[in-house]
Amino acid sequence: MRLRLGRCARRAPLALTLILVASCGHDAALAPGTYTPGRPAGTGPAVRLTFNPGVDQGPAWLPGGTGILYTNERIDRDDLDRCLAVLPAVGGSIQREICDLVPAADDSVDAFTWSAVSGSGRLAYVRATASLALGSPTSPDAQQLVVALWSQPDGARVLTAIPYTAPSGRVHLGVAQVHWLGDTSLVYVGQRVVYSRPCLGCPVDTLATGIEIVRLDLGGATPRLTTLPGTDAASSVTTVGSDTVYFTLNGDPRAYRLTLSTDSVAVVHDFGAGGIARDVQVAAGRLVAVIGGNVSYVNDPLLGLVQRDSGGTLVLVGLATGTETALTPPDTLYRHPALAPDGRHVVAEAVLGRTTDLYLLEVP
Repeated sequence: MRLRLGRCARRAPLALTLILVASCGHDAALAPGTYTPGRPAGTGPAVRLTFNPGVDQGPAWLPGGTGILYTNERIDRDDLDRCLAVLPAVGGSIQREICDLVPAADDSVDAFTWSAVSGSGRLAYVRATASLALGSPTSPDAQQLVVALWSQPDGARVLTAIPYTAPSGRVHLGVAQVHWLGDTSLVYVGQRVVYSRPCLGCPVDTLATGIEIVRLDLGGATPRLTTLPGTDAASSVTTVGSDTVYFTLNGDPRAYRLTLSTDSVAVVHDFGAGGIARDVQVAAGRLVAVIGGNVSYVNDPLLGLVQRDSGGTLVLVGLATGTETALTPPDTLYRHPALAPDGRHVVAEAVLGRTTDLYLLEVP
């Protein structure tokens, strides 16, 4: 069921909007003061960080674990833009928001997604726009992978337009799972994107399936793309340092490690009967991935090879021992976890009906 709030809550930037809902009541007058919460509403091993009736997605930790960067859907705006927002590391009120505020863009949906900040203060993200002239759009009219200074996000440099032809010769219609590899390179999953309407009158379903992992070097005058070996049909990617990449493959229960200096690929962990692994994250000797759940990888007679994924269980693996620990129960589906640099907390999307909100989970 889609969460719905009253008008007062809908017209405000939303993170922990319970305070705003309370302020719409008429039981008592409010005393002067500041009412934005400093901490999330709740305690325990899993704490809900956002209460947006729209979509909150794609969490990432700022360098040093100083905050949480994510994409939030602004349902208080007529164009339903998706902006980048920053929460404190422990949760609370939005501290900063990065949106397309150019008045000329009010007739379009503008979305900033798959963001990552480097240790030197560079912000990379995917920027997309689509006109509202014909109603709610299905696909973007224009899309780019861009980079800017974290202190000056409006001055973005386009690294590559999307779609594009990768060095492998395959066309990437989408870019996801963007991560920094040091301060002058990015890695990400190049995707195939198709649109499906399962029934007459049903909403269009956007199906993004990984093709391969790409390294983008931006140290020179012209960005240079390289397809990483052994990553055919990759579904997710993350980095540790400047020489190590971890990834998963469509339909595969294993997590892999690629050492760039030697181009060597090794299996890090096999989740076996647990199910398909994706959304891998590694930090402080720990690996977290989404396992099983509502996921399938099939050769659709109309759409071709497609991995459909509505979330699964977050599973922790100690890399030294191989011990698995389920962090979430099977009755709630999670996607796109972000493991804190110290390995002690995970932020992830919880799938709640047709929307998603962010949860902060303790790692034992």
